[in-house]
Amino acid sequence: MNESPNTTLLRERWPEGAVVYHIYPRSFQDSNGDGVGDLKGIEQRLDYLQSLGVTALWLSPFYPSPMADFGYDIADYYDVDELFGTLDDFRSLLTAAHNHDIKVIIDLVPNHTSDAHQWFIDSSASRDNPKSDWYIWRDAKDHDARGNPIAPNNWLDVLTGHSAWQWNETRGQFYLHSFDVRQPDLNWTNPEVREAFKNIMRYWLDMGVDGFRVDAVYWLAKDPLLHDDPENPKYRASEDLLYEALLHTKSCGWPPVYAYLSEMCDVLKEPEFTSKERFMVTEAYPERHNVLSAYLQFYVGMDPAVAAPFNFEGTALPWEVAPWRDFLSRFHTALDELSPLCVASYAFGNHDKPRVASRIGVNEARSAAVMLLTLPGMAFIYYGEELGMQDVAIPIDRVRDPAALGDPKNGIGRDPERTPMQWSAAENAGFTQGTPWLPIADDYTSVNVETQSLNAQSSLTLYRTLGTLRRDSATLKRGSLSVHSSGCDDVLAYDRALNGHEQYVTYVNFADQTRICTIEPNNTLTLVVSSAADTVVPHESKNSLTLQAHEAAVFVATTPS
Repeated sequence: MNESPNTTLLRERWPEGAVVYHIYPRSFQDSNGDGVGDLKGIEQRLDYLQSLGVTALWLSPFYPSPMADFGYDIADYYDVDELFGTLDDFRSLLTAAHNHDIKVIIDLVPNHTSDAHQWFIDSSASRDNPKSDWYIWRDAKDHDARGNPIAPNNWLDVLTGHSAWQWNETRGQFYLHSFDVRQPDLNWTNPEVREAFKNIMRYWLDMGVDGFRVDAVYWLAKDPLLHDDPENPKYRASEDLLYEALLHTKSCGWPPVYAYLSEMCDVLKEPEFTSKERFMVTEAYPERHNVLSAYLQFYVGMDPAVAAPFNFEGTALPWEVAPWRDFLSRFHTALDELSPLCVASYAFGNHDKPRVASRIGVNEARSAAVMLLTLPGMAFIYYGEELGMQDVAIPIDRVRDPAALGDPKNGIGRDPERTPMQWSAAENAGFTQGTPWLPIADDYTSVNVETQSLNAQSSLTLYRTLGTLRRDSATLKRGSLSVHSSGCDDVLAYDRALNGHEQYVTYVNFADQTRICTIEPNNTLTLVVSSAADTVVPHESKNSLTLQAHEAAVFVATTPS
């Protein structure tokens, strides 16, 4: 029998306050010397993750794949690619992670498969086979002067900005690929496709996984009449990516996406899965004109007891106090009004975005860590972020990302943020005994786990302190958030409070100069942790405090009785 919402409210839920470590398996730890990370390598590093305060892992795809898009082109949703190990290796990792009190969520890629998937092989064989309608097939709109078929509309693929339609001679039709040409889009209007994905979910849930990160969900629902996307009036041909030439109002993001996701939520609520509390997070980058509304549509359209949208403000907002103060205040007020079951999520980097230290600066990245691990909900750490790893310059002849290879204006694409984890000052940073699949950063001899573990003022030590604090604090896991005045335009201030538990106050100085902040009347603040290794903040502060440039500090607030 499914639990009632009231039952869910009464218990602690693991996504609340979770510290989720995002692993790109190719780049984390190689156990067999082939230069590519694998599942056994991840298992070998669980003690390290536990020392960070990590309570959950998110694994990017490890399924069998031709690797046209490095695993996001899946040929079999029920197995492990031999590059990463075996299904038994995954079971071993799952058991070991659970023994370390670490949950495991895995990537689910529902919009498309590989063209090597048996479903697509069957679907492309004819127009009347049992899977003929599992993908999005359309006749040519017309033929050009040379007799070549013309695509049904002007939709573009995300990775290269070229046409999203590919001609198939056998069927005499085009198939849609919103991403790489080897990633044909599934037809989610077909109930058989939806049921197939629910069965995939059940398979991994039966094995014991704790949930899913659901990839590229906006593309599940498109304009059924296939109208052209309108041109982008702000497009700059000399600067912008080819994909940005259009406004993608027809090719993705249509309302049925919420119904499809709701069906997936229903699987997580099936009786055999509710006892272990499963959860899913959906990837959807909102349109910037109304971000709050875009996020709330997912909370309303899905069941917040088992699902939440990924919050990308950590990668999208400028590192400035005003937009952060505005977003935090409006977002959490809206979630509180909607339902106490709503779980927020925050991340400052991932496998598709530049690393936070490269994007906003090294000291600023330390402040972002303080924010990340003191905000409500799920905090996502992208592997290596805890070391302050930065984007790595990739020689042109070693570029691997299909997005970069397809659109020359994309430069080196997403490879710079996917380089191997830096474990030690040994050869290849302790990542592999072979040749690493992408170059190792030049700074690996100093920016690595082994070296930073010995430094009490390192980025790693800061993350460990914050992660342990969050893991052990009921307030930081489940407490409310209240944004308040800091008495300084450049400083963000917010409280985390929970009845019967300690109250925390976080101050973040966004300025590159020292700033003086005011303290709320009758409060005494005791410093817990600061992002500044040489902080001058006193251990106890009354009336006011001075923050260094880009310093973020966490305090316990006490009020005299």
